[in-house]
Amino acid sequence: MAAFYPNPIYLTPSSSPRSTSGEPTKPTLLAFHGSGSNGTIHTVQLARLTRHLKTHFNIISCEAPFPSPAGPGVLPFFEGCGPFKRWVPPSDRVTTESMKAGLASSLMPPLVETLVRNTVSKVRSQGGRVVGLIGFSQGTRVVAGLLKGCEIRRAVEAATASKASGEGGQAEGEGLDWLDFAFGLSVCGSYPPPLVPSSARSLLSQPLSQSPSFNQQTLSAIETQKIQSPTLHIQGKQDEFEWAGKLLIETAYEVAEGKSDVLELQMGHHYPVLAEESEKICDWVVETWRRCCEAETQTQKR
Repeated sequence: MAAFYPNPIYLTPSSSPRSTSGEPTKPTLLAFHGSGSNGTIHTVQLARLTRHLKTHFNIISCEAPFPSPAGPGVLPFFEGCGPFKRWVPPSDRVTTESMKAGLASSLMPPLVETLVRNTVSKVRSQGGRVVGLIGFSQGTRVVAGLLKGCEIRRAVEAATASKASGEGGQAEGEGLDWLDFAFGLSVCGSYPPPLVPSSARSLLSQPLSQSPSFNQQTLSAIETQKIQSPTLHIQGKQDEFEWAGKLLIETAYEVAEGKSDVLELQMGHHYPVLAEESEKICDWVVETWRRCCEAETQTQKR
């Protein structure tokens, strides 16, 4: 199948963000916790990795909107640190069989989409820029959905841009400029499918007359193509949910150079503990962002 994202690490061109003091602002990463956790707990869980990343990035640990019992590994260490949250509503119940069959909902709950959009807007209003995503367990479904949403937006914009420019109008998808993430880090992945924002998915139901090349076949290809954005998947060999992460990778991501990489570690359902493992992950993130910046610079020169 032909690729619809000729430059998978493309970002909307912009000048280097600066703070109100005029100093360059570090790019921001959004972090999404697992089911039965919360933003505070996730900040603690991320501490080892943050120690290596904080020189290069600001990290915002987002908190899910739906109530949840404590998740795997949360108790007893985080006893009294609730309330615990999750990224899908309690009514969204699935069996192991339906998880493996990919029958869970693929729609990002509106509350989650609003949370992400508002967070991106706040970072931008303070002179910053959100460039990447970190997800743990259930949070990896949010990361996958946001990356897929970015690629839908970019593909639709590319397909309609020539017609819009010729008519003095606006390409479809430009109102979704908050969906502009360059890469992802997925730790102890959850089951598929990704949770895709409804605003991005709605672009695939736009009138087909927007562009001569924008037909049903094009729409279908955009919708079904696997995620191309650079993503590092950390899989624990002792993780009881390892099967879920493997299934998410196999069904949703394109594993290839410059796209998805998989790193298997001797660990359970948690973030890496060894310093050298965190350093390796940090090196990947920094190098990936460097390549994204280079690609963006080349785009601006065209």
